[in-house]
Amino acid sequence: MRYAIISDIHGNLHSLELVLTDIQKAAVDQIICLGDVASLGPKPVEVIARLRGLEIPTIMGNHDDYLLNLQLTENHHPWLRAMEKWAAEKLSKDELDFLQSFPSQLSFPLDKDTTMLCFHGSLRSSEEFLYPTVTPETLDEIFSGQDAKVLVGGHTHVQMIRQHGHMTLLNPGSVGMPFEFPTRGPEPLALLRAEYAIIDMTDGKLTFDLYQLPIDFELFTATAIASGMPEVDLWLSTWDV
Repeated sequence: MRYAIISDIHGNLHSLELVLTDIQKAAVDQIICLGDVASLGPKPVEVIARLRGLEIPTIMGNHDDYLLNLQLTENHHPWLRAMEKWAAEKLSKDELDFLQSFPSQLSFPLDKDTTMLCFHGSLRSSEEFLYPTVTPETLDEIFSGQDAKVLVGGHTHVQMIRQHGHMTLLNPGSVGMPFEFPTRGPEPLALLRAEYAIIDMTDGKLTFDLYQLPIDFELFTATAIASGMPEVDLWLSTWDV
């Protein structure tokens, strides 16, 4: 089986289309999305429509939950809360029901002996960050008793492949807003690329590949400005231009 893994699109249709075009060349059996699909970017409705049209299995991310339960954002930074409210108000009941259908985790077969377990942040919480620096002891706590050999999560916006005992932990990074890691300041810097991963099991051979595609930031900027999203200049200032 050959799976393309995408995550953290955050309403960035431009980057999603770049990734989907690249994946189409790779002849995968299935695309899987790890969540955070619509909020914080200029095209929440269009991103949801694209995922629905392709029938991509999608995990519930913390930002998907925020759009369904805006009271969870009360203590967020004012700009974040404004963006979450703006995205939620753009979505129809049908689109919100689609987000509500996302499970917290999904399992997929790689072959008859190997299972891949997918989630957003961790098995404990969609808001838990599993950075490359996470300790082995923490991973033991989170994944104790799991027999899946491949563990796939998003949320950090940082690509990672890491061995832990008999398991391999993979993060595909972010389609819509990849972050520099480690950060050089109090806020993460968004990188001018779109990220995803492919996991392949063929004839007992397991491979992991991370991809980084350059984005057209001028087109991206024009799309953001035209969208009417709140404080677009502040959002654009977070990118590594």
